Amino acid sequence: MPLGAWLRDVARAGTGEVAVDARVWPRRLRRAFPGSQLREAWVGEGAAFARYASRRGPLFLKYLPAGWRDARAAERLDREAAYLRTLAPLSPVPYAPLLHAAADPARPLAHLLTRDLTDETTGWGFFRSDEEREEGLRDVVRLLAQLHAFWAGPGQRHLGPEWEWRPDRATRRAAVLGADPALVRFPDQVQAAVQLAAEALPGLLRDAPVWTLVHGDIHAGQVLWRRDGNGAVLIDYGQVHASVPGEDLAHLLALRLGVEERRRLGGDLRATYHAALRDAGLCFSPGELAAQERAGLALNVLSTARQALRRGTPGVLGALDAAAQVWLEADAAQAHCT
Repeated sequence: MPLGAWLRDVARAGTGEVAVDARVWPRRLRRAFPGSQLREAWVGEGAAFARYASRRGPLFLKYLPAGWRDARAAERLDREAAYLRTLAPLSPVPYAPLLHAAADPARPLAHLLTRDLTDETTGWGFFRSDEEREEGLRDVVRLLAQLHAFWAGPGQRHLGPEWEWRPDRATRRAAVLGADPALVRFPDQVQAAVQLAAEALPGLLRDAPVWTLVHGDIHAGQVLWRRDGNGAVLIDYGQVHASVPGEDLAHLLALRLGVEERRRLGGDLRATYHAALRDAGLCFSPGELAAQERAGLALNVLSTARQALRRGTPGVLGALDAAAQVWLEADAAQAHCT
């Protein structure tokens, strides 16, 4: 963290537009939510967080701390605010309402303030038995189905150009990545999976023409369950974007479940997702759903490889290895069947 950037941000903490400190809010935020009292604050991966009590109810702040200069993180917060402000209210998927947001692209910094749902919900760690966790995963794919069906159907007319799906751009980026000499940094099987996924992507996207808005980082930690039993809430929309529905499904199954979990639960979760899509008005045949997942898996292999080239942390490299392994297994199975 550059010391000069930190000092400049701290000096402007109370007078600027964007929150950079959990304890010192900018003037406009203080005026909008007077008397707010900090309950807890912590720094996570990619952002910092704080919870408050206020006259307007419990508040949840997501922000970039003083001194951070992470353009991608600021872009994620700005994207999440844009989705929560204009699109989430149209969707049937429950979410935490946006109350305030601001961004400063020049530094770059951003924050968003939502209603804090902590006291009225539980998270994944609340589940104690395998049965509870399995039903929790079914809730995750049901929320995905609601999200996908709405933005593939009645919601699509509300999407501006910034939210449109561009498969030609995806295939061009795939071709560039597949030819990138930096892929030699990866183990041979990972390099092979990335190159095969890049080569196959144009055909896979032709076979999966339906598009929607996808969450972009779906896992069980992105869902909160209401304590009164009245459904679940999908959170953290910083990576929402246009794509094929199969991208989220493949991300959950290939990157977020272990091998044994995937073998044991994959079929059930696919069936639950398929049925929930149908109930929400989006009907895929089994073959169409398989094509969606295959295209989505290719997109996950490619996006995770790009991330690993930018920032090869153990977590990212592990996710890439998992995605590559699933891709190669599926590729071998498909070759055997043909």
